[in-house]
Amino acid sequence: GGGSLPTGPLRLLRLLRLTRLVRLLRAFPELLTLVNGMKCASRAVMCSLLMIVLMNYVFAIILNMFLSEVPKRDIKSSFGRLGLCMWTLVLDGTFMDSTKSILEALRSITGTQLPDGDGVYDWTLSWFCICVFFLYMLLTNITVMNMLIGVLCELVTQVKRADDELVAIDFMKQYLRDMLVEFDADDSGQISRAELLEVVADPKAVKVLENLNVNPQYLMDLTESLFESDKDAGRVEEVTREELMDVILKIRGSREVSMMDLVEVQIDLRRVIFREMGDLRNEIREGFSNRRLLLH
Repeated sequence: GGGSLPTGPLRLLRLLRLTRLVRLLRAFPELLTLVNGMKCASRAVMCSLLMIVLMNYVFAIILNMFLSEVPKRDIKSSFGRLGLCMWTLVLDGTFMDSTKSILEALRSITGTQLPDGDGVYDWTLSWFCICVFFLYMLLTNITVMNMLIGVLCELVTQVKRADDELVAIDFMKQYLRDMLVEFDADDSGQISRAELLEVVADPKAVKVLENLNVNPQYLMDLTESLFESDKDAGRVEEVTREELMDVILKIRGSREVSMMDLVEVQIDLRRVIFREMGDLRNEIREGFSNRRLLLH
C-alpha cells in the first residue's frame, strides 16, 4: 500500500520542447538549407573520408617499413608501430597539427647511429621520408579536403536553389491562389481574359507578382497562347487557375532555363507559325474568291 505511479516516463514529454526547433527553422530558412545540404553531402563526405583512410593506411605502411627500426625516441613514438604511423599522419599530415616538429624529427635522422652500431644513417632515408610525408599532405590535406569543400559548396548551391523553388511555390499557394479565387467572378475555377486583365491591374496582385520576379506584361503575353488554343478549338477562352499558376512559376526571373523550356518555346513557335500560315491561307483564298466574283 501507499505506492505511487512511476513518473519517469513522463519526463520524456520534455522532448516536446524540441518542436521549437521547427519554428526556428521556419523563421530562418537558411538554417534549413544548411541542414538539407548536410544531408545531401553526407555521401560525398563519407567517400572523401574513406579515400583519406585508404591513403593513410598505405602511407603508414611505407613509413613504418623504413622508420620502425630507427633508434630515436621521437621517431619511435611517432612511427614505431603501424597504428602510431596512422595516428601521426592523421594529426600532422591531414589536420597539420604540428607538422614542423614531425618534419624536424625526420630531418634529424641523418647522422643517427644504426641499430647494430655499425655506421650511421645518411641523408637519403631522411629526405625520402620527408618527401613521402609531403606527398601525403598534398594528396589529403590540399587535394582531397579542398575538393570536398568544392563539392559541398556545389551541393549547398543546388539545395538552396531547390529550397527557393519550394519557397516560391508555397508563397504562391498562400497568396496567389486566394487572390485568383477572389478575381474568379463566376466561381467556375476558370480565369477568363477579362478576369486576367483585372488581376494584372490590381495593385495587390502586382505586388505579389513582383515578389515572385514576374512581369505582368510577360504574364499576359504567355497566357495569350492558351487563350488562342481555346479559340482554335472552339472553346471558351479561359484558363484554369492551375494552368495560370504554372505559367507564373515558369516565368519567374530567378528561375533557370531548362531544356523543357526550350522545347515548349519551340512548340509555341510552331503553333504560332501554323496559325499565321492558316490565317494567311484563308486570306488568300478569300482574295481569290472575291476576285472571281468581281470577274463574273
